[in-house]
Amino acid sequence: MLLGLGIVLGVAGIGFLCWLLFLCAVYAVPLFVAAMVCTILYDHGVLSGAHAILTGIAAGIMVLALGQAILASSRDPALRVAVSALLALPAALVGFGMTLGFTSVGDMGTIPAYLFAAFGALCVGGTAWTRLCAIQPA
Repeated sequence: MLLGLGIVLGVAGIGFLCWLLFLCAVYAVPLFVAAMVCTILYDHGVLSGAHAILTGIAAGIMVLALGQAILASSRDPALRVAVSALLALPAALVGFGMTLGFTSVGDMGTIPAYLFAAFGALCVGGTAWTRLCAIQPA
């Protein structure tokens, strides 16, 4: 009984984490920009801790708003592909890392783990690409 419950809850937990990964994959670039701006400003002594965090959050919001504004206003397919690729490729890298982390939970060999991670990167990157391409120009 408890073994079955553990298996069901384990599968449900991994399913929830995968759903969360697919939902948040589009926001990989703004989060990365926010973290890098915060780290650079704090490490070089430009701003104190709270100010660096607020500036990093503002930079991430600006990147997200700029990317969505370009996708919503541009009709040029080359620009839309470039912006979508800039926003979806880091999401694919996140998908690779997360899937590789999920495979390390089990006792899997290196080659199958990297094959699953590559498949996860394709799935997460494709989902992010699809979500970004769904933004229609006004």
